[in-house]
Amino acid sequence: MLARFNVIYRLAILLCLFSANAQGYEVGDSAFKSNNLSEPNNLRKIGPLNCPETELDALIVSDLTEVITQQHFTLLGKAKLSVLFWDIYESSLLTTDGQVPFSHVCQHSLFEIQYLRDISKQDLLDNTAAQWRHLSLNENEYLTFLPLLEKIWLDINAGDRLSMLNQKDKTLFYLNGKNIGEIQSLTFAETFLGIWLDENTSEPKLRLKLLGNSI
Repeated sequence: MLARFNVIYRLAILLCLFSANAQGYEVGDSAFKSNNLSEPNNLRKIGPLNCPETELDALIVSDLTEVITQQHFTLLGKAKLSVLFWDIYESSLLTTDGQVPFSHVCQHSLFEIQYLRDISKQDLLDNTAAQWRHLSLNENEYLTFLPLLEKIWLDINAGDRLSMLNQKDKTLFYLNGKNIGEIQSLTFAETFLGIWLDENTSEPKLRLKLLGNSI
């Protein structure tokens, strides 16, 4: 019985780890109106990367502290992913202007996951790829990102916080506030957050909790 229980639990984790909030939204002219993430919507709308230099540039830091988060970001919403009897993680979505992510190219977005159970790096990678396939993305839209994530991500222990900070063409990952790597790409952040915010989510109620009053 115990062996069978462990198998069921592991399968539930693998199937549902990233399923929560996997659909996007459609709000006027905002991002994630479709699955076509090959060109960021924000760049289509406002053109070149010509943001003014502000104190927000200092947010690309080696240590992501609670002070930085509280001073510069507005919380859009929080959501918890549970599978059967197990709580897997709590997630939160923040932006510097309180608008939905990718409203404009000069915006910073911050997505954080507080894990409530141990998750291996391989499970994270496998579920990320599975969710991109679920969104019917073309393989050329995400395959190049998997080796980069494999180099950045680590095994997760219960209580760890994994954060993704994005602005313009740079995405930084933090584990418990410490920078663990970055990806230079105009499309990665929108493709990655599409796992939670693309219009094909399997958990629309959780997606609404993340987006809060921004929609």
